[in-house]
Amino acid sequence: MTMDRTRLPRCTPAQAGLEPKRILAMIDAYQARGKQLNSFMLVRHGQVLCEGYYAPYGPEQLQTVFSLSKTFTAIALGIAADEGIIGLDDRVIDIFPEELAASGVAPGPELSALTLRHLLRMSTGQDKEPFAEGAWADMRVAFLRMPFTEMPGEVFRYNTAATYMLSAALKKKGVDLEAYLQEKLFTPMGICGTRWQRDRHDICTGGFGFSLYPEVSAKLGVLILQDGVWEGKRLIPKDFLFLATRPQIYQPRGPEDEENNWNVGYGYQIWMCRSGAFRGDGMYGQLCIMDRRTDSVMAITALCPDIGALIDLYTEHVLVAYRPEPLEEDEAAMAALAARLETLRHDRALPQDDGGEVPQALLGSYALPVGEVTLSMDGGRLIMQHAGRHIVAGRGEYITVMCAPFNDELTLSDDRPSPLRTAYGVMDGALIIRQYDVEFIEELTLTFTPADGGVEVRMQETNNPEEPYDWFMVTVPRG
Repeated sequence: MTMDRTRLPRCTPAQAGLEPKRILAMIDAYQARGKQLNSFMLVRHGQVLCEGYYAPYGPEQLQTVFSLSKTFTAIALGIAADEGIIGLDDRVIDIFPEELAASGVAPGPELSALTLRHLLRMSTGQDKEPFAEGAWADMRVAFLRMPFTEMPGEVFRYNTAATYMLSAALKKKGVDLEAYLQEKLFTPMGICGTRWQRDRHDICTGGFGFSLYPEVSAKLGVLILQDGVWEGKRLIPKDFLFLATRPQIYQPRGPEDEENNWNVGYGYQIWMCRSGAFRGDGMYGQLCIMDRRTDSVMAITALCPDIGALIDLYTEHVLVAYRPEPLEEDEAAMAALAARLETLRHDRALPQDDGGEVPQALLGSYALPVGEVTLSMDGGRLIMQHAGRHIVAGRGEYITVMCAPFNDELTLSDDRPSPLRTAYGVMDGALIIRQYDVEFIEELTLTFTPADGGVEVRMQETNNPEEPYDWFMVTVPRG
């Protein structure tokens, strides 16, 4: 991109009607509760009053926002509908006749009734998503094959594939989601350099996979609070935003269920908050929280499975503390806040390590489900070769190398490398390698353990250490 990104104007917390100590209290509360943020940006009346970055994250680091991507996809659909390119009440089977034929499905009343508006509201009538092995060969066909449990529009069920179908529907109409957002939204707002994951049909994933700079989320919030108008120019239809940011359907709950941030209403790919705010929301705490009453935005990127705590602590310490008029400046409090912001760090646990020697028998090449992996030592550093990437792991520290992101099913819209941080340890004779991609947040842990007949290799996703997810565990010959 040749265009420079433009920033929102800045002000002090006091100028925005907020005491600096409130921000300090929020930061401390997140730390005390063990909630790991990557960044946050507080905005009021279109001005950034405070921003914090947890090293190695910074304002110039792309970060994937998981399901917060859905809000951007919905807005693109709303713009396209306003331009007459597509209709929110268009039937899915009318948009995808070739894919329907390929699916072999004879449409019943449920599929025949399914519209884009149902997809927007997460009310497809399906109780499962088609993310089985091989589904990305053609997710459109896989989606159409999913059975129904009720008529569309009756029950809210979160469905990421439904958002993908919105992106695919735009593609059917000759609209590429990423390019369209750049033309209609991002360029007028001074945003560039974002990127999106795509499937083998060159369709943006829609429901996830969007990488952006933290300020992009904040700008989105400001634009929505301005009813879709940016610098005097309407970018998003007002009528669409009115519906998108208000409850269109509700998560089912029983009389024993307490009110929480997931059962007070869902708009068009936007959640309502129990505080009265509303938000775009992505896994591990990628948030854009917007509040009309205070004309404020909180944009967060994080590694925190407990998203509700992120929302509630922000609400408790900051959102309810805004005052209608500017406050007197407090130089001592501002100095304390500035000092605190300098200390922010993104902490990842190192692999277990008992200090033992790296077993030479575990070095070599392995044919694994993710492709061939070769391990070697260079002094005290472990070298891992995988998918054309030269990865360096430190012992007792994470080493950063720039690598092409790896995904065996999806691609990215450009080939910019991403920082990959890797460390290793030895525990009870097993070699443990932990790595995380700074942009894509997720952490993988590989464990190589001597076993009868070879080496047992286990790969886990360990973003949430209390609930690790096994990708595979195989026994392979020694390299």
